[in-house]
Amino acid sequence: MVAPKFPILILSLRLTSSIAYNLLDRPTLKYGTAWKKDATADLVAKAIRAGFRHIDTACQPRHYNEAGVGDGWVAAARELNLDRTDIWLQTKFSGLNAHDPDNVPYDVNASLEDRVRQSLQKSLENLKTDYIDSWIMHGPEDNWDDHWKVWRTMESAVDEGKVRQLGISNFYSLEDVQWAYDHARIKPKVVQNRFYAKSGHDVGIRAFCQENDIEYQSFWTLPANPDAFHHQAAHDLSNRKKLSPEALFYAFCMAIGISPMNGTTNEVHMKEAIALMDRIRRGEKIFENKEEMDIIGNALGTPEWNIEGEL
Repeated sequence: MVAPKFPILILSLRLTSSIAYNLLDRPTLKYGTAWKKDATADLVAKAIRAGFRHIDTACQPRHYNEAGVGDGWVAAARELNLDRTDIWLQTKFSGLNAHDPDNVPYDVNASLEDRVRQSLQKSLENLKTDYIDSWIMHGPEDNWDDHWKVWRTMESAVDEGKVRQLGISNFYSLEDVQWAYDHARIKPKVVQNRFYAKSGHDVGIRAFCQENDIEYQSFWTLPANPDAFHHQAAHDLSNRKKLSPEALFYAFCMAIGISPMNGTTNEVHMKEAIALMDRIRRGEKIFENKEEMDIIGNALGTPEWNIEGEL
């Protein structure tokens, strides 16, 4: 499978937005594609038109339409004169238990290593590309022996040039994250977790990520934390910053080093998210002091929401 090549215009990314798009910049808002079903292609294209350049999906038909992501980014890229290298695609290998038994994207009777390889091949076909920017292990296996079978196979895909970096998701034990990191030949560059009070908002894991140059990505960011931004003090602050309360919470997350998933289906909200990114990329500090951060942070319900030295 050969990656589509589109005409490259010098500074073409600046034709649709004033953001300096460096795909390696972080933290950043990423467009999340779970639960979009048949609307996936259209929504991905709209997100890219609005300015998103980081797209997250998974080879898991139960929750994602990965082929729709491929159709969406290709359509938007053609329209906007973008090349494959202007778009950052992240997908996942999902273990057998994560799938609908009637819709598994690989041979269930194959070895675990072959399932991983088949999943990657399916992702490359679905996404219409010959490489993946970021490939994530969607969740822990039942034991460490199987974990390393999956991980070593994923590492081989990096060696082969099919994948640029690896990551893990749904790892909520700091000890597990450390073990996975310490014993990997190719270190995980991403931890993608649900950001919620039950896990203490991953304070320890996020600190480990910062210490080891790992991007911490959050999903379920808004739905899990409505009390943090739907109160009067947060609304007053969001008005002063000329942001919606939701955008203010995304700004808070990025201020403490998190790259949130944004899965909105609303084009106005897409543009609002990119306008926020534009302000941050221009060097604006949305939060001017710790007192402003505390308005959001103290409402999270996690006393140690902050990591020392973040602000």
